[in-house]
Amino acid sequence: MNISNSTPVYGLEGYADLDRWLATVQPSKTFLLIDSNTAVCLPKVVQQLPHLDADYEVLEVDPGEESKSLEIAAQLWHAMLEYGADRHSILLNIGGGMVCDLGAFVASTFKRGIPFAQIPTSLLAMVDASVGGKNGVNFGGLKNQIGVFQQPDVVVIDPDHLLSLPQVEWQSGHGEMIKHSLISGKDWPQVLQLEPGAIDAASIARSVEVKLGVVREDFKESGRRKVLNFGHTFGHAWESLHYGQGNEIPHGFAVVQGLHLALMLSEEWALQALLAQVYPWKKVEDKYFDALWELQLADKKNQAGEVRFVLLNSLGDPVEDQAVDRALWERQIVALNAQSNG
Repeated sequence: MNISNSTPVYGLEGYADLDRWLATVQPSKTFLLIDSNTAVCLPKVVQQLPHLDADYEVLEVDPGEESKSLEIAAQLWHAMLEYGADRHSILLNIGGGMVCDLGAFVASTFKRGIPFAQIPTSLLAMVDASVGGKNGVNFGGLKNQIGVFQQPDVVVIDPDHLLSLPQVEWQSGHGEMIKHSLISGKDWPQVLQLEPGAIDAASIARSVEVKLGVVREDFKESGRRKVLNFGHTFGHAWESLHYGQGNEIPHGFAVVQGLHLALMLSEEWALQALLAQVYPWKKVEDKYFDALWELQLADKKNQAGEVRFVLLNSLGDPVEDQAVDRALWERQIVALNAQSNG
């Protein structure tokens, strides 16, 4: 599997790479997908691309997980058709994780697939959603249930977009960086201790390379790629529970919650204690145990009716497909609740 086209290019060099691609592809129509939060990034991107079609069309969606749906995807397909899109059109996705996921899914399925580029504007999108080629939307109240595997043609990471990023969005991306450090053993605990001002192209690139290294081994998640879901079995359930209650939380916050539980199940007490110093566990009320367990059972990676976790043998040594029974799961949540202040 050729993964070179999903390897990001950074800063001005990245824009130059994207512009060369535009000149080579010569698309029949160019679409730029944004949400209302990332519209502010549009002028800089356009200014850096002299070969961008003068008559490009901007497609805007509302921010948030509600836009990551088949309904919104269908609206975008309709809009593209109305603007005359064909198989030689392209889509540039400019935004955070939702925009990158949604846009990649829309491009990968429109007329059996058109070229697309990712221009992530949040830390979460830079280190996770924009790379690796997993593209999907939510369905039935569950995360990422409908999707495809398709690599982007170009990924441009511009750390300058992070300068105006709200603290909550920075923390969300930081959660994925922490996950990459735990499963690789690289830069631990330095990654955990990073502050917003210390995030640069080099630190982003190190985190991205962890993900791409795994993807090179197993693009379609038949085995080893599952380790990238460390923290996500419970994290996605926690995220879906809040979403269903109309109380959406950032993806990275849910991942951190999942990391706590995965570390406890791995009996990595010292690693969990370090994580708690920076991001404390959020108490889970026992009235939600049944709902969370059922949400975990719906995880795509489960088999034979078992809930499967990614766990750690030790720092940097993850193992996938570990069945966890409910009794142990509850005991560890209760133990985590005991150390929580709220």
